Amino acid sequence: MRSERRAGALLSYVYIAVNSLIILVYLPIVKRSLGSSEYGLYDLAASVINYMSVMDLGFGNGIVVYTAKYRAAGRLEDERKLHGMFAVIFGAIGVVAAAICVALSFNMKLIFPALVGEEIGKSRIIMLILAANLGLTFPLSMYGNIVIAHEKFIFSKLVAILRAVLNPLIMIPLLVLKTDSIAIVSVMTAVSIGCLFANYVYCRKKLGVNVKFLGFDKTIFKEILSYSIYIFIAEIVDKVNWSVDHFILLSTKGTKEVTVYSMASNYHQMVLQLSAALSGVMLPKISKMVARNEGDEALNREFIKTSRLQFLLIFLVSSGFAMFGHKFVVIHSGADCERSYYVALILIIASMIPITQSVAISIIKAKNLFKFRAFIILAMAIANVGISIPLAIRYGSVGSAAGTAIALVLANIIIINIYYQKRCGIDIKRYWREIGSMAFALAPSVAVTLALKLIFPLDGIKELLVYGSVFVVIYSVCAYLFVMDTYEKGMVKKYAGKLIPGLRK
Repeated sequence: MRSERRAGALLSYVYIAVNSLIILVYLPIVKRSLGSSEYGLYDLAASVINYMSVMDLGFGNGIVVYTAKYRAAGRLEDERKLHGMFAVIFGAIGVVAAAICVALSFNMKLIFPALVGEEIGKSRIIMLILAANLGLTFPLSMYGNIVIAHEKFIFSKLVAILRAVLNPLIMIPLLVLKTDSIAIVSVMTAVSIGCLFANYVYCRKKLGVNVKFLGFDKTIFKEILSYSIYIFIAEIVDKVNWSVDHFILLSTKGTKEVTVYSMASNYHQMVLQLSAALSGVMLPKISKMVARNEGDEALNREFIKTSRLQFLLIFLVSSGFAMFGHKFVVIHSGADCERSYYVALILIIASMIPITQSVAISIIKAKNLFKFRAFIILAMAIANVGISIPLAIRYGSVGSAAGTAIALVLANIIIINIYYQKRCGIDIKRYWREIGSMAFALAPSVAVTLALKLIFPLDGIKELLVYGSVFVVIYSVCAYLFVMDTYEKGMVKKYAGKLIPGLRK
Protein backbone atom coordinates (compact mmCIF):
# COMPACT_ATOMS: atom_id res chain seq x y z
CA MET A 1 0.00 0.00 0.00
CA ARG A 2 2.93 2.31 0.62
CA SER A 3 3.91 2.02 -3.03
CA GLU A 4 0.32 2.86 -4.03
CA ARG A 5 0.36 5.95 -1.81
CA ARG A 6 3.76 7.04 -3.16
CA ALA A 7 2.72 6.46 -6.76
CA GLY A 8 -0.65 8.08 -6.07
CA ALA A 9 1.05 11.20 -4.70
CA LEU A 10 3.38 11.38 -7.72
CA LEU A 11 0.46 10.92 -10.12
CA SER A 12 -1.38 13.62 -8.20
CA TYR A 13 1.39 16.01 -9.13
CA VAL A 14 1.18 14.83 -12.72
CA TYR A 15 -2.54 15.61 -12.55
CA ILE A 16 -1.78 19.01 -11.08
CA ALA A 17 0.71 19.69 -13.88
CA VAL A 18 -1.86 18.66 -16.49
CA ASN A 19 -4.63 20.63 -14.82
CA SER A 20 -2.38 23.66 -14.43
CA LEU A 21 -1.46 23.47 -18.10
CA ILE A 22 -5.16 23.35 -18.94
CA ILE A 23 -5.80 26.42 -16.78
CA LEU A 24 -2.86 28.26 -18.30
CA VAL A 25 -3.52 27.33 -21.92
CA TYR A 26 -7.03 25.97 -22.41
CA LEU A 27 -9.16 28.27 -20.24
CA PRO A 28 -7.84 31.49 -21.81
CA ILE A 29 -8.72 29.98 -25.21
CA VAL A 30 -12.22 29.24 -23.91
CA LYS A 31 -12.57 32.75 -22.46
CA ARG A 32 -11.42 34.48 -25.63
CA SER A 33 -13.46 32.20 -27.90
CA LEU A 34 -16.67 32.54 -25.89
CA GLY A 35 -16.37 36.12 -24.65
CA SER A 36 -17.05 37.28 -21.10
CA SER A 37 -20.83 36.70 -21.26
CA GLU A 38 -20.68 33.10 -22.52
CA TYR A 39 -17.76 32.29 -20.22
CA GLY A 40 -19.78 33.59 -17.30
CA LEU A 41 -22.52 31.07 -18.18
CA TYR A 42 -19.94 28.28 -18.36
CA ASP A 43 -18.62 29.31 -14.95
CA LEU A 44 -22.18 29.30 -13.64
CA ALA A 45 -22.52 25.65 -14.69
CA ALA A 46 -19.25 24.75 -12.95
CA SER A 47 -20.39 26.55 -9.80
CA VAL A 48 -23.75 24.74 -9.77
CA ILE A 49 -22.02 21.35 -10.03
CA ASN A 50 -19.67 22.43 -7.26
CA TYR A 51 -22.59 23.37 -5.03
CA MET A 52 -24.76 20.35 -5.80
CA SER A 53 -21.94 17.95 -4.98
CA VAL A 54 -22.64 18.57 -1.28
CA MET A 55 -25.85 16.60 -1.69
CA ASP A 56 -23.89 13.42 -1.03
CA LEU A 57 -24.38 14.58 2.61
CA GLY A 58 -20.78 13.67 3.45
CA PHE A 59 -21.51 9.99 2.83
CA GLY A 60 -18.82 9.74 0.14
CA ASN A 61 -16.15 10.63 2.66
CA GLY A 62 -17.77 8.29 5.16
CA ILE A 63 -17.59 5.41 2.68
CA VAL A 64 -13.82 5.93 2.34
CA VAL A 65 -13.21 6.05 6.10
CA TYR A 66 -15.51 3.19 7.10
CA THR A 67 -14.58 0.92 4.22
CA ALA A 68 -10.94 1.33 5.28
CA LYS A 69 -11.83 0.70 8.93
CA TYR A 70 -13.99 -2.35 8.16
CA ARG A 71 -11.25 -3.82 5.99
CA ALA A 72 -8.61 -3.22 8.69
CA ALA A 73 -10.86 -4.95 11.26
CA GLY A 74 -11.87 -7.81 8.92
CA ARG A 75 -15.55 -6.78 8.98
CA LEU A 76 -16.16 -7.73 5.34
CA GLU A 77 -19.88 -8.41 5.77
CA ASP A 78 -20.38 -4.93 7.19
CA GLU A 79 -18.43 -3.57 4.23
CA ARG A 80 -20.78 -5.29 1.76
CA LYS A 81 -23.85 -4.02 3.64
CA LEU A 82 -22.39 -0.53 3.62
CA HIS A 83 -21.91 -0.50 -0.15
CA GLY A 84 -25.32 -1.95 -0.96
CA MET A 85 -27.15 0.43 1.33
CA PHE A 86 -25.45 3.53 -0.02
CA ALA A 87 -25.89 2.48 -3.62
CA VAL A 88 -29.64 2.93 -3.03
CA ILE A 89 -29.14 6.16 -1.07
CA PHE A 90 -26.94 7.72 -3.76
CA GLY A 91 -29.44 6.72 -6.43
CA ALA A 92 -32.17 8.58 -4.57
CA ILE A 93 -29.89 11.62 -4.11
CA GLY A 94 -29.27 11.64 -7.87
CA VAL A 95 -33.00 11.82 -8.57
CA VAL A 96 -33.44 14.72 -6.12
CA ALA A 97 -30.45 16.62 -7.56
CA ALA A 98 -31.79 16.25 -11.10
CA ALA A 99 -35.21 17.51 -10.00
CA ILE A 100 -33.65 20.59 -8.38
CA CYS A 101 -31.79 21.46 -11.60
CA VAL A 102 -35.00 21.11 -13.60
CA ALA A 103 -36.77 23.44 -11.17
CA LEU A 104 -33.91 25.95 -11.39
CA SER A 105 -34.08 25.91 -15.19
CA PHE A 106 -37.55 27.47 -15.11
CA ASN A 107 -36.56 30.24 -12.67
CA MET A 108 -33.20 31.51 -13.93
CA LYS A 109 -34.26 35.13 -14.39
CA LEU A 110 -35.81 35.23 -10.94
CA ILE A 111 -32.71 33.80 -9.27
CA PHE A 112 -30.16 35.71 -11.35
CA PRO A 113 -31.75 39.03 -12.35
CA ALA A 114 -28.47 40.23 -13.92
CA LEU A 115 -28.95 37.74 -16.79
CA VAL A 116 -30.08 39.46 -19.98
CA GLY A 117 -31.26 38.54 -23.49
CA GLU A 118 -30.26 35.12 -24.78
CA GLU A 119 -28.28 34.43 -21.57
CA ILE A 120 -31.60 33.45 -19.96
CA GLY A 121 -32.49 30.82 -22.57
CA LYS A 122 -28.99 29.35 -22.65
CA SER A 123 -28.80 29.18 -18.87
CA ARG A 124 -32.03 27.16 -18.83
CA ILE A 125 -30.65 24.63 -21.33
CA ILE A 126 -27.44 24.36 -19.31
CA MET A 127 -29.45 23.58 -16.17
CA LEU A 128 -31.29 20.78 -17.95
CA ILE A 129 -27.96 19.28 -19.08
CA LEU A 130 -26.74 19.49 -15.49
CA ALA A 131 -29.88 17.65 -14.38
CA ALA A 132 -28.81 14.67 -16.49
CA ASN A 133 -25.23 15.07 -15.27
CA LEU A 134 -26.06 14.97 -11.57
CA GLY A 135 -28.73 12.30 -11.95
CA LEU A 136 -26.01 9.89 -13.13
CA THR A 137 -23.07 11.29 -11.17
CA PHE A 138 -24.34 10.53 -7.68
CA PRO A 139 -25.10 6.81 -8.22
CA LEU A 140 -21.71 6.29 -9.91
CA SER A 141 -19.63 8.43 -7.55
CA MET A 142 -19.67 5.80 -4.81
CA TYR A 143 -17.38 3.55 -6.87
CA GLY A 144 -14.67 6.20 -6.94
CA ASN A 145 -14.82 6.30 -3.13
CA ILE A 146 -14.47 2.51 -2.98
CA VAL A 147 -11.39 2.67 -5.22
CA ILE A 148 -9.79 5.22 -2.85
CA ALA A 149 -10.75 3.19 0.24
CA HIS A 150 -8.95 0.19 -1.28
CA GLU A 151 -5.96 2.54 -1.72
CA LYS A 152 -5.83 1.96 -5.48
CA PHE A 153 -4.48 5.45 -6.00
CA ILE A 154 -2.74 4.70 -9.29
CA PHE A 155 -5.98 3.87 -11.09
CA SER A 156 -7.86 6.69 -9.37
CA LYS A 157 -5.30 9.31 -10.41
CA LEU A 158 -4.99 7.95 -13.96
CA VAL A 159 -8.76 8.34 -14.39
CA ALA A 160 -8.52 11.90 -13.04
CA ILE A 161 -5.72 12.69 -15.50
CA LEU A 162 -7.70 11.20 -18.38
CA ARG A 163 -10.72 13.25 -17.41
CA ALA A 164 -8.66 16.44 -17.34
CA VAL A 165 -7.09 15.76 -20.74
CA LEU A 166 -10.21 14.68 -22.62
CA ASN A 167 -12.15 17.92 -22.09
CA PRO A 168 -9.73 20.22 -23.95
CA LEU A 169 -8.91 17.61 -26.59
CA ILE A 170 -12.57 17.43 -27.54
CA MET A 171 -13.42 21.07 -27.00
CA ILE A 172 -10.61 22.90 -28.81
CA PRO A 173 -11.78 21.76 -32.27
CA LEU A 174 -15.33 22.77 -31.33
CA LEU A 175 -14.14 26.18 -30.17
CA VAL A 176 -12.45 26.68 -33.51
CA LEU A 177 -15.88 26.09 -35.04
CA LYS A 178 -17.31 28.87 -32.83
CA THR A 179 -19.23 26.74 -30.35
CA ASP A 180 -20.96 28.11 -27.23
CA SER A 181 -21.27 27.44 -23.51
CA ILE A 182 -23.98 24.81 -24.05
CA ALA A 183 -21.60 22.63 -26.10
CA ILE A 184 -18.86 22.97 -23.48
CA VAL A 185 -21.17 21.90 -20.67
CA SER A 186 -22.41 18.96 -22.79
CA VAL A 187 -18.85 17.73 -23.38
CA MET A 188 -17.98 18.24 -19.72
CA THR A 189 -20.98 16.08 -18.77
CA ALA A 190 -20.16 13.28 -21.23
CA VAL A 191 -16.52 13.06 -20.12
CA SER A 192 -17.47 13.13 -16.45
CA ILE A 193 -19.98 10.30 -16.75
CA GLY A 194 -17.56 8.22 -18.82
CA CYS A 195 -14.81 8.48 -16.21
CA LEU A 196 -17.20 7.67 -13.37
CA PHE A 197 -18.32 4.59 -15.28
CA ALA A 198 -14.66 3.54 -15.55
CA ASN A 199 -14.52 3.45 -11.71
CA TYR A 200 -17.60 1.22 -11.71
CA VAL A 201 -16.01 -1.23 -14.15
CA TYR A 202 -12.75 -1.30 -12.16
CA CYS A 203 -14.60 -2.08 -8.93
CA ARG A 204 -16.47 -4.94 -10.59
CA LYS A 205 -13.63 -6.46 -12.60
CA LYS A 206 -10.49 -5.76 -10.55
CA LEU A 207 -11.61 -5.34 -6.95
CA GLY A 208 -14.39 -7.91 -7.07
CA VAL A 209 -16.85 -5.45 -5.56
CA ASN A 210 -20.31 -6.61 -6.53
CA VAL A 211 -22.69 -4.13 -4.92
CA LYS A 212 -26.00 -5.63 -3.85
CA PHE A 213 -28.63 -4.27 -1.52
CA LEU A 214 -28.53 -6.57 1.53
CA GLY A 215 -31.07 -4.66 3.56
CA PHE A 216 -31.03 -1.44 5.52
CA ASP A 217 -28.74 -1.88 8.52
CA LYS A 218 -29.74 0.83 11.00
CA THR A 219 -26.66 0.31 13.14
CA ILE A 220 -24.22 0.86 10.27
CA PHE A 221 -26.29 3.74 8.92
CA LYS A 222 -26.35 5.54 12.28
CA GLU A 223 -22.61 4.97 12.65
CA ILE A 224 -21.93 6.49 9.24
CA LEU A 225 -24.50 9.27 9.71
CA SER A 226 -23.01 10.39 13.04
CA TYR A 227 -19.69 10.75 11.24
CA SER A 228 -20.87 12.08 7.88
CA ILE A 229 -23.29 14.77 9.03
CA TYR A 230 -20.42 16.99 10.14
CA ILE A 231 -18.48 16.29 6.94
CA PHE A 232 -21.64 17.38 5.12
CA ILE A 233 -21.75 20.64 7.05
CA ALA A 234 -18.08 21.23 6.26
CA GLU A 235 -18.63 20.52 2.57
CA ILE A 236 -21.46 23.04 2.45
CA VAL A 237 -19.15 25.57 4.05
CA ASP A 238 -16.40 24.87 1.52
CA LYS A 239 -18.82 25.38 -1.35
CA VAL A 240 -20.13 28.58 0.20
CA ASN A 241 -16.66 29.95 0.84
CA TRP A 242 -15.25 29.16 -2.61
CA SER A 243 -18.37 29.49 -4.77
CA VAL A 244 -20.75 31.95 -3.16
CA ASP A 245 -18.78 34.92 -4.46
CA HIS A 246 -19.61 33.81 -8.01
CA PHE A 247 -23.34 33.99 -7.24
CA ILE A 248 -23.05 37.25 -5.31
CA LEU A 249 -21.20 38.88 -8.19
CA LEU A 250 -23.59 37.46 -10.79
CA SER A 251 -26.53 38.92 -8.88
CA THR A 252 -24.94 42.31 -8.19
CA LYS A 253 -22.40 42.97 -10.97
CA GLY A 254 -23.17 40.66 -13.92
CA THR A 255 -21.28 38.05 -15.93
CA LYS A 256 -18.17 40.15 -16.67
CA GLU A 257 -17.26 40.56 -13.00
CA VAL A 258 -17.91 36.83 -12.52
CA THR A 259 -15.33 36.16 -15.23
CA VAL A 260 -12.73 38.27 -13.35
CA TYR A 261 -13.36 36.27 -10.17
CA SER A 262 -13.47 32.98 -12.07
CA MET A 263 -10.01 33.47 -13.56
CA ALA A 264 -8.68 34.30 -10.07
CA SER A 265 -10.35 31.17 -8.70
CA ASN A 266 -8.51 29.09 -11.27
CA TYR A 267 -5.15 30.38 -10.02
CA HIS A 268 -6.21 29.83 -6.43
CA GLN A 269 -7.39 26.32 -7.26
CA MET A 270 -3.97 25.46 -8.66
CA VAL A 271 -2.45 26.23 -5.26
CA LEU A 272 -5.11 24.23 -3.39
CA GLN A 273 -4.40 21.22 -5.58
CA LEU A 274 -0.74 21.20 -4.54
CA SER A 275 -1.85 20.48 -0.99
CA ALA A 276 -4.50 17.95 -1.99
CA ALA A 277 -1.91 15.83 -3.82
CA LEU A 278 -0.42 14.70 -0.50
CA SER A 279 -3.41 14.87 1.84
CA GLY A 280 -5.70 13.09 -0.62
CA VAL A 281 -3.80 9.82 -0.29
CA MET A 282 -3.45 10.03 3.51
CA LEU A 283 -7.06 9.59 4.71
CA PRO A 284 -7.24 5.76 4.35
CA LYS A 285 -3.84 5.39 6.06
CA ILE A 286 -4.78 7.73 8.92
CA SER A 287 -8.10 5.89 9.36
CA LYS A 288 -6.27 2.56 9.70
CA MET A 289 -3.77 4.06 12.17
CA VAL A 290 -6.64 5.28 14.36
CA ALA A 291 -8.42 1.91 14.06
CA ARG A 292 -5.21 0.20 15.26
CA ASN A 293 -4.86 2.70 18.17
CA GLU A 294 -1.37 3.79 17.13
CA GLY A 295 -1.60 6.95 19.25
CA ASP A 296 -1.10 10.69 18.90
CA GLU A 297 2.68 10.52 18.65
CA ALA A 298 2.54 8.47 15.45
CA LEU A 299 -0.23 10.65 14.01
CA ASN A 300 1.71 13.83 14.78
CA ARG A 301 4.76 12.45 12.99
CA GLU A 302 2.65 12.05 9.86
CA PHE A 303 1.09 15.50 10.35
CA ILE A 304 4.39 17.37 10.78
CA LYS A 305 6.15 15.43 8.04
CA THR A 306 3.40 16.14 5.51
CA SER A 307 2.91 19.76 6.62
CA ARG A 308 6.60 20.53 6.08
CA LEU A 309 6.52 19.08 2.57
CA GLN A 310 3.35 21.00 1.76
CA PHE A 311 4.76 24.26 3.10
CA LEU A 312 7.96 23.95 1.03
CA LEU A 313 5.86 23.75 -2.11
CA ILE A 314 3.11 26.21 -1.15
CA PHE A 315 5.54 28.93 -0.05
CA LEU A 316 7.41 28.62 -3.35
CA VAL A 317 4.28 28.99 -5.46
CA SER A 318 2.63 31.67 -3.32
CA SER A 319 5.68 33.92 -3.08
CA GLY A 320 6.36 33.43 -6.79
CA PHE A 321 2.81 34.46 -7.62
CA ALA A 322 3.06 37.51 -5.36
CA MET A 323 6.24 38.67 -7.15
CA PHE A 324 5.38 37.84 -10.76
CA GLY A 325 1.65 37.21 -10.76
CA HIS A 326 0.43 40.63 -11.88
CA LYS A 327 2.26 40.61 -15.18
CA PHE A 328 1.43 36.93 -15.66
CA VAL A 329 -2.31 37.49 -15.15
CA VAL A 330 -2.41 40.39 -17.61
CA ILE A 331 -0.56 38.31 -20.25
CA HIS A 332 -2.53 35.15 -19.55
CA SER A 333 -6.09 36.38 -18.92
CA GLY A 334 -6.06 39.75 -20.64
CA ALA A 335 -6.05 43.34 -19.43
CA ASP A 336 -9.78 43.14 -18.71
CA CYS A 337 -8.96 40.59 -15.98
CA GLU A 338 -6.12 42.54 -14.32
CA ARG A 339 -8.04 42.58 -11.03
CA SER A 340 -7.91 38.77 -11.04
CA TYR A 341 -4.34 39.08 -9.70
CA TYR A 342 -5.47 40.91 -6.57
CA VAL A 343 -8.40 38.54 -6.04
CA ALA A 344 -6.17 35.47 -6.40
CA LEU A 345 -3.45 36.90 -4.16
CA ILE A 346 -5.94 37.62 -1.37
CA LEU A 347 -7.35 34.07 -1.55
CA ILE A 348 -3.93 32.39 -1.78
CA ILE A 349 -2.44 34.22 1.21
CA ALA A 350 -5.51 33.47 3.35
CA SER A 351 -5.34 29.78 2.39
CA MET A 352 -1.64 29.09 2.98
CA ILE A 353 -1.90 27.89 6.58
CA PRO A 354 -5.12 25.81 6.27
CA ILE A 355 -3.90 23.92 3.21
CA THR A 356 -0.58 23.02 4.84
CA GLN A 357 -2.59 21.62 7.77
CA SER A 358 -4.82 19.44 5.60
CA VAL A 359 -3.63 16.17 7.18
CA ALA A 360 -4.95 17.46 10.51
CA ILE A 361 -8.40 17.33 8.92
CA SER A 362 -7.82 13.66 8.02
CA ILE A 363 -6.82 12.99 11.64
CA ILE A 364 -9.94 14.53 13.18
CA LYS A 365 -12.11 12.78 10.60
CA ALA A 366 -10.59 9.42 11.51
CA LYS A 367 -10.98 10.22 15.24
CA ASN A 368 -14.58 11.31 14.69
CA LEU A 369 -13.79 14.72 16.20
CA PHE A 370 -15.02 16.73 13.23
CA LYS A 371 -18.15 18.12 14.90
CA PHE A 372 -16.63 21.26 16.43
CA ARG A 373 -14.77 22.17 13.24
CA ALA A 374 -17.95 21.71 11.22
CA PHE A 375 -19.91 24.19 13.33
CA ILE A 376 -17.08 26.72 13.49
CA ILE A 377 -16.64 26.83 9.74
CA LEU A 378 -20.43 26.93 9.33
CA ALA A 379 -20.35 30.14 11.34
CA MET A 380 -17.48 31.23 9.12
CA ALA A 381 -19.59 30.66 5.99
CA ILE A 382 -22.44 32.76 7.36
CA ALA A 383 -19.98 35.52 8.26
CA ASN A 384 -18.43 35.23 4.80
CA VAL A 385 -21.76 35.89 3.09
CA GLY A 386 -22.58 38.76 5.43
CA ILE A 387 -19.21 40.44 4.90
CA SER A 388 -18.85 39.69 1.18
CA ILE A 389 -22.19 41.08 -0.07
CA PRO A 390 -21.62 44.75 0.88
CA LEU A 391 -17.93 44.51 -0.09
CA ALA A 392 -18.86 43.02 -3.48
CA ILE A 393 -21.44 45.75 -4.12
CA ARG A 394 -18.85 48.45 -3.41
CA TYR A 395 -15.57 46.90 -4.60
CA GLY A 396 -16.66 44.09 -6.93
CA SER A 397 -14.59 40.90 -7.12
CA VAL A 398 -11.76 42.25 -4.94
CA GLY A 399 -14.24 43.10 -2.18
CA SER A 400 -15.90 39.69 -2.24
CA ALA A 401 -12.49 37.99 -2.05
CA ALA A 402 -11.55 40.15 0.95
CA GLY A 403 -14.73 39.09 2.74
CA THR A 404 -13.89 35.42 2.18
CA ALA A 405 -10.32 35.93 3.41
CA ILE A 406 -11.38 37.68 6.63
CA ALA A 407 -13.78 34.87 7.55
CA LEU A 408 -11.21 32.20 6.65
CA VAL A 409 -8.44 33.63 8.84
CA LEU A 410 -10.68 34.11 11.87
CA ALA A 411 -12.22 30.64 11.85
CA ASN A 412 -10.00 28.27 9.91
CA ILE A 413 -6.70 29.49 11.35
CA ILE A 414 -7.17 31.12 14.76
CA ILE A 415 -10.09 29.18 16.27
CA ILE A 416 -9.44 25.83 14.60
CA ASN A 417 -5.75 25.82 15.56
CA ILE A 418 -6.71 26.26 19.21
CA TYR A 419 -9.14 23.32 18.86
CA TYR A 420 -6.51 21.11 17.25
CA GLN A 421 -4.09 21.76 20.12
CA LYS A 422 -6.51 21.61 23.06
CA ARG A 423 -8.90 18.84 22.04
CA CYS A 424 -7.54 16.72 19.18
CA GLY A 425 -4.03 15.86 20.33
CA ILE A 426 -2.49 17.57 17.30
CA ASP A 427 0.78 19.33 18.09
CA ILE A 428 0.00 22.76 16.60
CA LYS A 429 2.68 24.48 18.69
CA ARG A 430 5.31 22.33 17.02
CA TYR A 431 3.69 23.00 13.63
CA TRP A 432 4.08 26.77 14.08
CA ARG A 433 7.66 26.39 15.29
CA GLU A 434 8.52 24.30 12.25
CA ILE A 435 6.71 26.52 9.74
CA GLY A 436 8.01 29.74 11.31
CA SER A 437 11.63 28.61 11.15
CA MET A 438 11.16 27.41 7.56
CA ALA A 439 9.63 30.73 6.44
CA PHE A 440 12.46 32.67 8.12
CA ALA A 441 15.12 30.55 6.39
CA LEU A 442 13.39 30.80 3.00
CA ALA A 443 12.81 34.57 3.14
CA PRO A 444 16.30 35.45 1.77
CA SER A 445 15.50 33.65 -1.50
CA VAL A 446 12.53 35.98 -1.97
CA ALA A 447 14.56 39.05 -1.03
CA VAL A 448 17.40 38.19 -3.43
CA THR A 449 14.98 37.61 -6.31
CA LEU A 450 13.19 40.91 -5.65
CA ALA A 451 16.51 42.74 -5.55
CA LEU A 452 17.58 41.23 -8.88
CA LYS A 453 14.22 42.15 -10.38
CA LEU A 454 14.62 45.79 -9.28
CA ILE A 455 18.23 46.05 -10.46
CA PHE A 456 17.72 44.30 -13.80
CA PRO A 457 14.11 44.93 -14.90
CA LEU A 458 12.72 42.82 -17.74
CA ASP A 459 9.41 43.02 -19.55
CA GLY A 460 6.78 40.53 -20.70
CA ILE A 461 7.20 36.79 -21.07
CA LYS A 462 10.97 37.11 -20.84
CA GLU A 463 10.75 38.44 -17.30
CA LEU A 464 8.46 35.66 -16.19
CA LEU A 465 10.65 32.92 -17.64
CA VAL A 466 14.00 34.34 -16.53
CA TYR A 467 13.13 35.49 -13.03
CA GLY A 468 10.75 32.61 -12.44
CA SER A 469 13.59 30.17 -13.17
CA VAL A 470 16.07 32.20 -11.10
CA PHE A 471 13.71 32.22 -8.13
CA VAL A 472 13.10 28.45 -8.31
CA VAL A 473 16.86 27.75 -8.36
CA ILE A 474 17.66 30.15 -5.47
CA TYR A 475 14.69 28.87 -3.46
CA SER A 476 15.62 25.21 -4.03
CA VAL A 477 19.25 25.72 -2.99
CA CYS A 478 18.19 27.69 0.09
CA ALA A 479 15.62 25.02 1.02
CA TYR A 480 18.10 22.14 0.64
CA LEU A 481 20.93 23.82 2.56
CA PHE A 482 19.06 25.55 5.37
CA VAL A 483 15.53 24.07 5.67
CA MET A 484 15.25 20.40 4.76
CA ASP A 485 15.70 17.72 7.40
CA THR A 486 17.29 14.31 6.84
CA TYR A 487 14.07 12.72 5.60
CA GLU A 488 13.38 15.51 3.10
CA LYS A 489 16.95 15.51 1.79
CA GLY A 490 16.69 11.75 1.42
CA MET A 491 13.59 12.17 -0.73
CA VAL A 492 15.40 14.70 -2.94
CA LYS A 493 18.39 12.39 -3.37
CA LYS A 494 16.16 9.41 -4.06
CA TYR A 495 14.01 10.96 -6.77
CA ALA A 496 16.71 13.20 -8.25
CA GLY A 497 19.03 10.19 -8.25
CA LYS A 498 16.72 8.41 -10.66
CA LEU A 499 17.50 11.17 -13.15
CA ILE A 500 21.13 11.79 -12.15
CA PRO A 501 22.57 8.59 -10.52
CA GLY A 502 25.44 10.48 -8.90
CA LEU A 503 23.03 12.37 -6.65
CA ARG A 504 21.96 9.23 -4.77
CA LYS A 505 25.08 9.31 -2.62
